[in-house]
Amino acid sequence: MKKQKNHISIFAGLLIALVMLGGCKKDLLDEHPLNQITDDTYWQSADDATMFATRMYTYMPQDNFVYYEGMSDNGISNDPTTRRFGNSTQDPTISGKEWSYAPMRQAFSFFANVDKVPDMDPALKKRLIAEVKFVLAYRYFIMTTLYGDVPLVTSLITDPNAADIPKTPKADIQKQEIQWLDEAAADLPLSYSGSDQGRATKGAALALKARIYLYAADYTNAAAAAKAVMDLGVYKLYANYFNFFQKDGDYSSEDIWSFGYTLSVKQNSLRDILGSQALMNGRNIMDPTSELVNDYESKNGYYPYTKDPGYVATDPYNNRDPRLRQTVLCPGDIYAYPYFPNINQYDPFNNAGDRIGGDLGSRSGYSWCKNVDRYDYVRSGTNNWKAFRYGEVLLNYAEAQNEVSGPGTDVIAALDQIRTRAGMPTVAQTFAVNGLAVNQVNMRNFIRHERRIELAGEGLRYFDVLRWKIGEQVMQGPIYTVDASAGISNISTANGRINKYPKTVIEQRYFNNAKFYQWPIPQSAVDASKGVLTQNPLWK
Repeated sequence: MKKQKNHISIFAGLLIALVMLGGCKKDLLDEHPLNQITDDTYWQSADDATMFATRMYTYMPQDNFVYYEGMSDNGISNDPTTRRFGNSTQDPTISGKEWSYAPMRQAFSFFANVDKVPDMDPALKKRLIAEVKFVLAYRYFIMTTLYGDVPLVTSLITDPNAADIPKTPKADIQKQEIQWLDEAAADLPLSYSGSDQGRATKGAALALKARIYLYAADYTNAAAAAKAVMDLGVYKLYANYFNFFQKDGDYSSEDIWSFGYTLSVKQNSLRDILGSQALMNGRNIMDPTSELVNDYESKNGYYPYTKDPGYVATDPYNNRDPRLRQTVLCPGDIYAYPYFPNINQYDPFNNAGDRIGGDLGSRSGYSWCKNVDRYDYVRSGTNNWKAFRYGEVLLNYAEAQNEVSGPGTDVIAALDQIRTRAGMPTVAQTFAVNGLAVNQVNMRNFIRHERRIELAGEGLRYFDVLRWKIGEQVMQGPIYTVDASAGISNISTANGRINKYPKTVIEQRYFNNAKFYQWPIPQSAVDASKGVLTQNPLWK
């Protein structure tokens, strides 16, 4: 296993090195090559083509994708841009996070030049083209998901006068995304070994296809694409939920595609963003909300958890869905972090680093433990960012198939895999204990809840809020701190310490307009387009 991880770091190290090369992103359609990488002298060998294709992965989700949690009802951040999207005070001056045509220019430059490479192995060329198509499809997917209609570029633009083009309808772009993914899936392998681990596979292309169809509410095709991933026979859930998001789960049976990090080249920023200051030397840049914490069931499947006969007000985090404390640090939790052996209780009421309202403290009274590297203390971590995983595919299949034909045995079987791995009662047991009839509406609500819990801390909740159009219900009104008015029995009150904290408003949120379901086109891009690119109607 150690040998495998050494091989893995080769691709991850190359990928991160390419990230560090950087390159500026210009307004609208940036036509100039980054770092002169498209110079005619470049395409001399298969290694040149491989390096160029590898750079495409820098446009895939990385650790900062977690900030999307702070734009949803799952998280609250002190990052200014994230916080403004979270409380719906954004505007076109700050909406450029995902607006970039550099990936498209890079992709079509590759397509235009790869045939120049002399004596290139046809199989390698075919695979690299498929990898580039995978990333290209993802970039258009993320842009259309957030901005709606955008300009569709399908060739390399070399004339600056041709760079200003109008929008293409989102539905038409989605058809192109699916075409690229179908073509990619046909030419990508099921898996890699050695230094190629981390590249796109057939499963990754199909998983992205399923997500695109699901977000478009094309449930028949979404279910079919997700089932195609399941039928590959390559993937299964990792045995331990918490460990999957550690280094242990990198390139495992559940990891369909992840962005790699290494100790020697560059670490991720997840400890800084998510971690407790006192226990992990993190910076609490984004915290879980109490609304998320309160949404976890009891261990016996009762929802809300306060219905469970075993509920104790002064020990509210005990007897809960195990994923709660594998995702969130709750007041009183003991978290044995090897680099801080003398501080192992999470205490946002007394510990100086995490104290609510402190400089690096938690805003809500909670911090994250999911995704924070528990073993590599380098200020951040070396665990991969898992962008596509089998757990999500099962949830995508269950949601889509329930919309197509209701809660059949196939839907329930997919969900029971998730529930069993989590250590939770089956779907049938959970419905029974809550007195719920097994019908399509109740199953829809259950699946939506299960998605929130299973995928918490992965950045996907925000996109679910947008596509389900539930922003007015879950993203409007006050966000509160922990409610520890009854006291937390696990926190000692010796030596003047406290174990109580009143429920307090942190901020107000204002999702009160349909325009918030779509991002405004960045004003800089509109201004640079000479009138060709128009602002989204509700943002004018």
